[in-house]
Amino acid sequence: MKRFTRILALALALSMALALAACGDSGAKPSGGTPAGTPASTPPENTGAPSRPAGDTSGQDFGEYSAGNPLQIKLSHFGNEQDQLNLLSESFKEKVEAASGGAVEVTIYSGGVLGNDRESFESVINGTLEMAVNNTPIISNYVDKFQVLDLGYLFQDYDHVDAFLASEICQELMDSLTPTGARMLCMQCVGWRNMDMIGGPVAKPADIAGTKIRVTDSPIYMADFEAWGANPTIIAAPEVITALQQKTIDGCDNVHNIQYSNGYSEFCRYVSITEHACHFNGLTINDALFTSLTPDLQNVIKQAAMDAAAERTFALRTENDGLLLQMEQEGCTITRDVDKQAFIDLLQPVYEDFIANHSAGSYVARIQALQ
Repeated sequence: MKRFTRILALALALSMALALAACGDSGAKPSGGTPAGTPASTPPENTGAPSRPAGDTSGQDFGEYSAGNPLQIKLSHFGNEQDQLNLLSESFKEKVEAASGGAVEVTIYSGGVLGNDRESFESVINGTLEMAVNNTPIISNYVDKFQVLDLGYLFQDYDHVDAFLASEICQELMDSLTPTGARMLCMQCVGWRNMDMIGGPVAKPADIAGTKIRVTDSPIYMADFEAWGANPTIIAAPEVITALQQKTIDGCDNVHNIQYSNGYSEFCRYVSITEHACHFNGLTINDALFTSLTPDLQNVIKQAAMDAAAERTFALRTENDGLLLQMEQEGCTITRDVDKQAFIDLLQPVYEDFIANHSAGSYVARIQALQ
């Protein structure tokens, strides 16, 4: 019953968000950017090849694969049915099956049944799994250039994010993954990470001094929170809810979609709009499998992934805002007046060390110049 109630509440929140978007410029700003980024009525441009009409496979060579003998793809993620990992997976499945005329058939395995984020990524590398949705902080443990995306306050607003996703820098990062054996087909922006605490609001760095905060598996996230005086600890995503229930941690950080769909807001009743990092993930595919396909089928799969990522990146802006309103209506205390500059100032040593010593140090200035 509790699960049904959460699903119903999520649907209502998304409806509210869509209604807000339909109202046009009401003076409200999206939760991820000040000033606001791309208007809600204008989705980001997809810079990939033009999409063919759904089901039109005329003149395309898919090799041995057809509607009668489809390429079977297992697509794994560790999220539940409502979170952004599954929403991206479902969008990709719908698009690639339609665009291929049934020559590709995707089966989604959610809830980590085929492994957590790291395990599924390694399975894609090894070829025991065709595809997965993987978070870039996890990927950065295999190709450390991706760690640049974890630097606090690197991105200013959604315009800045859109410019990055359409840039050569983003493509360079995705291409750098291929030698591992896993190819990244697309990158989506999930939204802005905010601080979600059990004990009280966060308006300045001193408010998290000494607190034990769960962070995702990234050395840069660790460095960010240590610079702010917190005691960050890495906990696998499926274990976070138990840690919050048992109060072995004081809070966590995440986008509103995860905060709500995973039930964190039942324990973290203080949500502070720190917007300290922009979170990215993407669809990965075993490279040996991908390169074994005909160019036409490769293009169909890649275009479907890019279209799904662009669609979901844009949709999550409105959905995250709706879920924030939902959490507020359900009793969470929302702190919007956050001294972001105080957080930024404390990150200067982290930036200086990264630029001087990290393999992706040169990316910092290039990404900043996109805004």
